Amino acid sequence: MWSVTAQGHDEAMTDESPYWSNGFFTELRAHALSGDVAEHLTPMVERAAVEIAAPELADPPRALTETRARAAGFEARLTARWGRGLDLADLMIEESLQAGIWLNTEWRPKAAARQDQKFEALIRLHGRAIQTANEVQVLLRSGYSTGAMARWRTIHEIWVVSLLLAENKSEISRRYLVHEAIESMIGQEWYEDTWETLGFEPPDPADAAKRAATRAALEQEFGPAFLRNYGWAAPLFNGKAPKLTDLPKRANLDHWRSYYKMASHGVPANPKGIMRSLQDPRPTEAIWAGPSNSGLIDPAQCTLIALYGITACLLMNSSHELMDEGHTDQIIALVRAQILENMLNRAIEALDATHRVQEREEEDLRDLIAKASEQLGRQPGISTEDLANTLQVDVEDLAEALEAGVQRQVLDVHHRYTPRAPDPSMPTAATDAPPEDEEPPETAAPDS
Repeated sequence: MWSVTAQGHDEAMTDESPYWSNGFFTELRAHALSGDVAEHLTPMVERAAVEIAAPELADPPRALTETRARAAGFEARLTARWGRGLDLADLMIEESLQAGIWLNTEWRPKAAARQDQKFEALIRLHGRAIQTANEVQVLLRSGYSTGAMARWRTIHEIWVVSLLLAENKSEISRRYLVHEAIESMIGQEWYEDTWETLGFEPPDPADAAKRAATRAALEQEFGPAFLRNYGWAAPLFNGKAPKLTDLPKRANLDHWRSYYKMASHGVPANPKGIMRSLQDPRPTEAIWAGPSNSGLIDPAQCTLIALYGITACLLMNSSHELMDEGHTDQIIALVRAQILENMLNRAIEALDATHRVQEREEEDLRDLIAKASEQLGRQPGISTEDLANTLQVDVEDLAEALEAGVQRQVLDVHHRYTPRAPDPSMPTAATDAPPEDEEPPETAAPDS
């Protein structure tokens, strides 16, 4: 039975009594008897929706008290388990930020004086990487490892672009920065196609003429390939605009593509993304709609490795191209890079240690669920206490395993935790499927 609160009254929702004070079901029954339900149903439903939600809308914090308390308790338990590794990750991100601030403060004036397009691009990419790494940390501390892995994908792409710019002449960086105009024009054209449907203001008719002139000028200066996605990198690919998958190969980071593919499942609405989750990598019929303390290791360490690569790239480029030979800041740049490497290693060690403990606990839990399931198959009516004595385990540990077995669709709570027969109509991990394409999809563009 569902109980709701409206206008200060708690009443049970049944066919025999109204569930709020103005007697919705009584009125609905009267209209049904008179045969005019269709005429009155819409205004009744609209009134019902307003009245049911009125207390929650009047005081959202109160309505969310239980939900927020539950989330706070979960995050506290997650921190107790993963806190050391996540704190070290935060420390490395902060050190990377300070390195970027130092370079931007000390060496930006010189870079600006010489119109150093490469420094401008690299320092901005570094800032974006810091911001995204902090977003990953927020998601991890809240238990959303799938979302964190999806955000890592952006950091990986920043790493790829940073290496390509740092390893090539400043002209490539200039092309990269100017290419922002192409992306802006594409966005403007999409707006012109959709503004009326969205109810926005109409675009200025003169914009189309300005775009045409800008596009013609850019094509004349940089060539027709420049007008396409990733056209800024065309000189690195024999004058042709590359695909997204071509960039990491040129940057020698293609060995990360399996992780990139895994991260991409958390972005589009593909079937893999709804059937499997980093937050519960086990084969299961459970539908994940909330946080988990599992799956943190991959997004955490992938993010830190990429951030180290981006920051080291910025430090080394600045040391070689901006700082005078033998300048004290060259030594400082090397020291900062070494500090980051040390922090990276310490953070990964701590994260890996927690992950290994969690894996051992998961193995023990699976073993206990299997033993309990086998015994319940022989004695379906056995009590939890007797089952614990039979298996020689603590009652609380067994209760936790039984609940986990129910959540994983192994045991059926409605029949005293009896083993549950698999549903042949549901897809499972054993379903035959063709091997995945290792290449990330072309549509998986940055922040798509």
